[in-house]
Amino acid sequence: MIFSKRTSSISLHWQGAIWKILACFFFAANNGVVKLLSQASAAGPALSSYQIAFLQNFIGFIIMLPFILPKGKQKLKIVYPSLHFYRVLTAVAGIVLWYMALSHMQMAEAVALSFTGPIFTVIGAHFYLRERIGFYRSIGIILGILGAFVITRPDRALWGGGESSLSWIVLLPLGSAIGLAAAKLLGRELGAKGESAENLTFYLLLFMAPLSLIPALAVWIMPAPEQWYWVILLGALSASAHYSTSHAYKAAEVTFLAPFGFARLMFTAAIGFVAFAEIPNSLSLWIGTGVIIIGTLCLTLEKNSLFLRPKGMRETSPYLSKS
Repeated sequence: MIFSKRTSSISLHWQGAIWKILACFFFAANNGVVKLLSQASAAGPALSSYQIAFLQNFIGFIIMLPFILPKGKQKLKIVYPSLHFYRVLTAVAGIVLWYMALSHMQMAEAVALSFTGPIFTVIGAHFYLRERIGFYRSIGIILGILGAFVITRPDRALWGGGESSLSWIVLLPLGSAIGLAAAKLLGRELGAKGESAENLTFYLLLFMAPLSLIPALAVWIMPAPEQWYWVILLGALSASAHYSTSHAYKAAEVTFLAPFGFARLMFTAAIGFVAFAEIPNSLSLWIGTGVIIIGTLCLTLEKNSLFLRPKGMRETSPYLSKS
């Protein structure tokens, strides 16, 4: 009987791993569609990051609406409007910066730097939520910062040791990681105050669309008919990533799934090569990425790690589950 339960547990964990890898593929494909829409092509004009963010948020909301509304109005009652507002604001900022990064950088480079997100989350949790930073988290933070330094080499731009290959553009994925980390921390605080996962998902999707529409209107370009297929695919990929991520975390613990999250870099590099002829051949990119990955894994070794969220406090949004 004990053996049977153990076998069942192992099976569930590997089911979770498969769902996690699927989610990584959907997120990578999502990145590819964003990059395609942000560049002028035979299919149509280049769309701005603001416009792409709005279209994805709006379509994602429409797709998720049938799953959210049956929960009932009473369960979706808003209790902490200011926290919800700041959470949506930081999430929109993070997504727009992320889409700007994809339009200006190789996809593999942007994704590699986005893996600093957990590092910023841990630092923010220490100062904002007063969570402890132990030995493993300290090592993880140091390695994460070191890995980002190896990739960006700001010393070359600041002190004349050669021109930085990415210059100011490296701030885009780093700024995105900070914005999404802040949104996660606010979601964590809302969860601690008793907000349900349904509320967190519903209000994020509900308010992100109009908030991202405001800057989008200033640079709005009507998508060509062929581009609407890609826009709809963008929303479908987000919904698929959300669905896969939810099933992954239902089946397995976050610490077990964390290493599989780095499959997103491999999928993104492959899509970038096939679709955009991007060849990430920089040695510093792969060395820095390896250091960041090791640093992120160190965070999962900490007892009572940030990744071991209390029951009911998992981040359910597809937009905040990039890693």
